[in-house]
Amino acid sequence: MTTDLSLLTTAAEKWDAAAKDFEKVQKTYDSQVKSAGFDGSWTGQANMYARPTMQQTFEQYTSAAKEARALASLLRDAHTQFTELRGKLKSVVADAEKAGFKVGEDGTVSSATPSDRAALHDPDYQAELAKVASARSDWAQKLADMVNVFDDADHGVRLALTTAVQDTDLFDGTANGFNAKAEGDLEKVEAKETIRLAEKLKSGKKLDPEELAEAPWLFRDVAQDKKASQLVLDTMGPDGTIELANRLNGLAGSGDKSHKEAYDAIRSGLAGTVSAATEDTKSPFYEKWREGLRKAGTKNFGGENDPVYGYQSFVGLMEHNKRYGNQFLNDLGDDIIAAEKKDKAIWTKWRDHPGTASDPLDHLLGVMSGNPEAATSFLDPGAEGKNDHLEYLLKKREWPKVAMNGPGALLSRNDPTSQAGLGLAIEAASTGRTPLADGAQPDPEARHNEAQARVMHDTIEFLDQGTSTEVPANLRRPVANALAQYTVDTHDILSSTNADMIRNAERGYWDPDGTGKIHMAVRRDHLTQVMRGLSEDPDAYGTLHSAETDYIARELDKLPGDATRDSISSTLGKSGAALGAYSAIREDISNDHRSQAYANADWKTKVAYHIIGGLVTPLPVGPEAFRLGDGAQRLVDTWAFSMANDMKAQADAKANAEISDHYLDATNQLTLMVDGWAKEHQIDTRADAGKKHVESLTLQMLSNFTSGNKLASESLTDTGN
Repeated sequence: MTTDLSLLTTAAEKWDAAAKDFEKVQKTYDSQVKSAGFDGSWTGQANMYARPTMQQTFEQYTSAAKEARALASLLRDAHTQFTELRGKLKSVVADAEKAGFKVGEDGTVSSATPSDRAALHDPDYQAELAKVASARSDWAQKLADMVNVFDDADHGVRLALTTAVQDTDLFDGTANGFNAKAEGDLEKVEAKETIRLAEKLKSGKKLDPEELAEAPWLFRDVAQDKKASQLVLDTMGPDGTIELANRLNGLAGSGDKSHKEAYDAIRSGLAGTVSAATEDTKSPFYEKWREGLRKAGTKNFGGENDPVYGYQSFVGLMEHNKRYGNQFLNDLGDDIIAAEKKDKAIWTKWRDHPGTASDPLDHLLGVMSGNPEAATSFLDPGAEGKNDHLEYLLKKREWPKVAMNGPGALLSRNDPTSQAGLGLAIEAASTGRTPLADGAQPDPEARHNEAQARVMHDTIEFLDQGTSTEVPANLRRPVANALAQYTVDTHDILSSTNADMIRNAERGYWDPDGTGKIHMAVRRDHLTQVMRGLSEDPDAYGTLHSAETDYIARELDKLPGDATRDSISSTLGKSGAALGAYSAIREDISNDHRSQAYANADWKTKVAYHIIGGLVTPLPVGPEAFRLGDGAQRLVDTWAFSMANDMKAQADAKANAEISDHYLDATNQLTLMVDGWAKEHQIDTRADAGKKHVESLTLQMLSNFTSGNKLASESLTDTGN
């Protein structure tokens, strides 16, 4: 951080001066020495032997000047690169300190911790400590990543300087002369060495120990520069890149465990090279590369009876990097769809090929979920509905099968991993955020734009099949995660009280005041039916129910202690109606599982544990982590802790299912939450006035429960139970 980088430019100036000196000496040598051997004044056998040596010496001065100027150029490149990287590192340090953390000279990140021992037993304090610890870890990782990039760049400069002073011409008559081919472009040096190692690997040879140590950082460093990345990929071409990816898959999956980490790192670096090279979609390189990839994507790189197509290997490679440009991801998705429409059976899975993506489109969608903006643009039907990607994926696509030999015939079955990537992409596209980690708590009041709301609306419409709606297993959790972040809208839709929601159900969204605060709108019966399909997964139902509970708690927390029944009828009524719909869904699941008593009990128990885990000990989600206000959190805790304590006392599945039924019953849940609200506002429920007031509020909520439950039940009639 404190190194004087200007010494690099000072050294560069001296090497430039040395080049000029070599050229001056060359002129003197040419006029006063070499001329004697070539102007005809000196003849004979001695001259015949001297002339080649004189020419060689003359050329060495040229090579020396070339080498010196290359070193000067490399040192200037190093100064530019190191200065830029140090600036980025300082920026990360400044951001960490702005966020309240202290960064030590050795890069350690620390934060102040209150010393009040009594606070250690406060649940809110413990939650805050966990949040701070998570953020501290994130900043430490960001700093470590930047330091690693700096270290890779330093290795690259050392490689370039070492290469520049090596005599690469074995036939110039000098064993260790000056380098006439010295390269002064840092990126080109790294790219050429990367290509050399890539070609060696691709040809089936193994890297020697020194090369294996060099390759990981070299591939990583090349991936930091667009020009170097494009040079590498342009030289290898799509075919060569795919062949190298296949070779690395084999090496990383072989029994050579001692070198697995190195080959994994090379593979990640190669994926990063693809990311950097394809970032500029307007470059001449991009169109050439894309056209080549279209051809290589449907080429069989495997055996006749065990095909491995280019797109399968290429997308498998992409999964080793976290982020790619929007346009590249969209273009690649378009090209894969075009390829599979020409050959619908092309992605049939015959056997596992580690490192490859058997269904490249689904795996690409998984990659796309890491870039929500790209996922949204790919799946958004658009204001005029011209983009049919989402409809194709949810309604029209024939998802690849797994082929297997049966008795006297070739059989096929569904791939258990099918649509996993699609689910993640829908979650990212409809929320504008990367998919939630397991245990993370969705924000029921998250904001969305028009495109995201259209994706959510159309997902519901395309999944809806009427009263018998079934949602593919791998879509349930991610779509529920996404829908939970629209709870502010589903709360209104399920209560059927918002006319704007009803009017805009076909359009899919509306902006109530023209401020860009977009709401998703969809038909209530379609929403209910899809929620029922999602709820086959108890964690999906738990996510939705938890988000609804969070939102009700927020709405209750806004109510003042002296609120009258009439003044808060809307808040209470909507909450009761929404929970009535959730009860209808839960009842329908139970009825459907009636002949499977264990499955029914297991579902209920899993729902309860999901809710307890999510509400009592929520997992933060990055710097914009969702967190209830203290008052609202206590309203949730009043209910959730009671359920948790009862669950802890039981080990029997049937008993736990009954406890789940008890606390998820809307009457009990609402009563406990309103009681918690009363305590928050110091309302004495033991006194007649306080007791009557709380009872009145509870009845207001429960009066709407019946209507909400009835409407939802009607939407689920004739489900085949």
